[in-house]
This record gives sequence, structure tokens and C-alpha cells, in this order.
Amino acid sequence: MSPSLRSPVHVGSDIRLGLVFAALMLAIPWLSKWISGFGWVDARDFSGRALMVILAAYIVATGNTIPKRLIPRACLDADPAAVQAYLRLAGWTWVLAGLALGLVSVTLSRRAAATATFLIMPLGILLIAFGWLRLYRTRRPAA
Repeated sequence: MSPSLRSPVHVGSDIRLGLVFAALMLAIPWLSKWISGFGWVDARDFSGRALMVILAAYIVATGNTIPKRLIPRACLDADPAAVQAYLRLAGWTWVLAGLALGLVSVTLSRRAAATATFLIMPLGILLIAFGWLRLYRTRRPAA
């Protein structure tokens, strides 16, 4: 999306959201290693799972903002209803992929969660790409 089409409010909130999640992704493993160093608890498994849950929460939060964004210039020659439907599809797909990622990260073994992650995320990306291709084919010809 072109930065000139986005309001400054969205840009600032996107940066804050990214910084909060980045700080959590750095702090949780560091704290886990620090606690494990004292021998209080073996937190290596917790660290990996917590990192994946934070990543999943970030994907959900990002997916929640997709339909609320301004329409990119590249889509201005398409039907506005079709563009909004695509943005809703992309948002819902990203939210559900994030929820699935968080769920498998918490419930499955590490090996099974890694396998599920390599199935869930590419599937979500493919669904969004197919939606974009469908939108691209429905655009109006330039006059």
C-alpha cells in the first residue's frame, strides 16, 4: 500500500504495534534464558511456545486492520465492492491463520506445531493470493 494513501494515524499505530510485539519477542526469550540460567526452571519450551503465540497474536492484530485500511491506488480501477470484499477476505484469512497458529503452538508438540505452521501460513497466503487474482481479473479496463 502506498504510504501517501494511508492516514498518519494508521502509520503511527502500525509502528507502535510493531514495536510492542518486537519488544515482546525479544524480552520473552531473554527472560526465559535468564530464568533458566539460575536453574529455577527449564523454560526453553516455554520460550519457543510463547514466541509463537506472540507472533500469532501479531498476525491476528494485523489481519484485523486489513479491511479498515484505505484502498490502494492500484485498486482504484476495480469495483469498490469487490475491493472491499477482497480486503475482508484477506483480513479474515489472516485472523484465522493467526488463531490457528496460536492454537497449534500451544496444544501440539513442538515437532507437530512446526509441521502445522508450514501448512497453515502458506495456505493462508495462497488464499489471499487467489483472492487478489480474482480481484485483478474483475478490474475495469482503463479508458
